[in-house]
Amino acid sequence: MAQIDWQSIMSGNSQPKKRYSGANIKFFYAYNENAEKTRQEGRPIFDEIPSISIQWPGMDETVRRIEPQDMQDYPEMYARFKAGSEPVMEGTPLAEWPMMTGSAMRELNYLGFKTVEQLAVAAEEAKRKLGPLSKFVKLAQDWLAAAKSDQNEVVKLKQLLDGETARRKALEHKVELLLQRVEANEGIDLRDRRKEVIPAPEALEEGIIEAQDERLEDQEVRRRGRPRKA
Repeated sequence: MAQIDWQSIMSGNSQPKKRYSGANIKFFYAYNENAEKTRQEGRPIFDEIPSISIQWPGMDETVRRIEPQDMQDYPEMYARFKAGSEPVMEGTPLAEWPMMTGSAMRELNYLGFKTVEQLAVAAEEAKRKLGPLSKFVKLAQDWLAAAKSDQNEVVKLKQLLDGETARRKALEHKVELLLQRVEANEGIDLRDRRKEVIPAPEALEEGIIEAQDERLEDQEVRRRGRPRKA
């Protein structure tokens, strides 16, 4: 039961009103996906943020990071929050895992499992204690393996793409030198062809053959002479 400090009331030294007097206050951990770590690991990775929820009845909820003043305004509530909610290790929280159900998550949290990574490396003794929930250990292992495999495939594809890009640039450089040599030797202008993007080696060969055909045709015309005008 709350104790009334009559001495403070009679002397006019009542405690100052709290910033959020009358509002429903809750301390909790919010999860914010870390885009950089998610990209590196190939699976969702979340940062855990100590947060406060502030909501007056009938009004919208405000959620933000916990500030020092919040701890001073609600010391007992904050102490209960810290005692019952230890920060999770880095990884994917069970609450953010699509394969996790609410009731199973509460049981696993009670047993000390906070992340998918922790669940995947559960010891044999721990799995025996889990009973029917031990199925989530295998699901966690498979899920992490699939995420890692997908990430490896992305890396391999990027390496192949980089290699193909380098090969294409080297080929374009060789063709550029060849066309410049043809221009210098034959006295023809191939600048339009040098500006084109070269889609494939076959197309490159076709362009060179066409240029050579034009050169031969021009030489044949000069050798025979221009046709007489009618």
